[in-house]
Amino acid sequence: MKLLKMIVFAFFALLVVAVRSNPLPFETVHELEDPCVRQGGLCVMKSDCPPENIVFLSGTLCPKQQHLGVTCCYL
Repeated sequence: MKLLKMIVFAFFALLVVAVRSNPLPFETVHELEDPCVRQGGLCVMKSDCPPENIVFLSGTLCPKQQHLGVTCCYL
């Protein structure tokens, strides 16, 4: 029984470390805007989005935040 408790503790400890080491930073996701969300994306800084994940459609999908350098990105 003691071995089982140690294994469960080790599993949860590794899980916590894994989640804490690679979270999606809150500052990269900006306000959600309907046009972008409808396309399956999130409004993020253009520098935080890989070029192949930028949503290219006619019109802007993050109009309220475009002046901040925000673009719609598939994450």
